[in-house]
Amino acid sequence: MTDSARVLFAAAVLSLSAFAAFGWRVSRADPTQPERLIGELRLAQWAAVLLSATGAASMGFAAAQATIPLGTIDVTIAILYVLLAGFVLLREPRAGLLVAALGFLAHALIDLAHRPGWLSPELVPRWYVAGSSIWDLAMSSVCLWARRR
Repeated sequence: MTDSARVLFAAAVLSLSAFAAFGWRVSRADPTQPERLIGELRLAQWAAVLLSATGAASMGFAAAQATIPLGTIDVTIAILYVLLAGFVLLREPRAGLLVAALGFLAHALIDLAHRPGWLSPELVPRWYVAGSSIWDLAMSSVCLWARRR
């Protein structure tokens, strides 16, 4: 395992742990209290930030390997994720969490599209595709878990 892989693994575990802990705290709040709404809003905001960061990572991979022909598709998809993150910020908190959950789920599927070659398989390392998909699914689960009442 390279140093970069170790750092990304640690960042993924820590960010997911913090997000899940906050999601757990939000889900335990009484749905009739304002603290629940405030918690959902903050969680949706953090989900938007992390969704935007996943898009930025794809842009970075495409920029680092500009000679790959299908890299422009990844950049376009990444820009859509940044826009989706902005859309999450404009929604009511529960709806924002649902949009973020669907965004993370879609990002996991797009990451997996690199493996069979539907998107450029040379753009991202295989270990990154697998790890990112697992992280995206976990983030989607936390968003859905925190919004249930």
